Amino acid sequence: MKGREPLFVPCTPKGSIELLKRSGVSISRKRAVVVGRSNIEGLPTALLLVRLDATVTIVHSKTPDPKSIISKADIIIASLGQANMVHLKHSI
Repeated sequence: MKGREPLFVPCTPKGSIELLKRSGVSISRKRAVVVGRSNIEGLPTALLLVRLDATVTIVHSKTPDPKSIISKADIIIASLGQANMVHLKHSI
């Protein structure tokens, strides 16, 4: 719920956000794309980004033309259980 602290935050999404912060990446007012929509990684990551004032789009296997969405992102987080799904060519 909005305005409430979650009971717990899954470790991988929390670690993704921590990695961005420690790397000096500004999250607020950025366009973020989360690739993957699982309840354990993708959705919690998207919610954490929203709480930090990012504009978030979730891309998944049924998203039409994901390359065009990913190419407009300032931040891309791949939160899916399959390797090599996102390549540099998607962001160019």
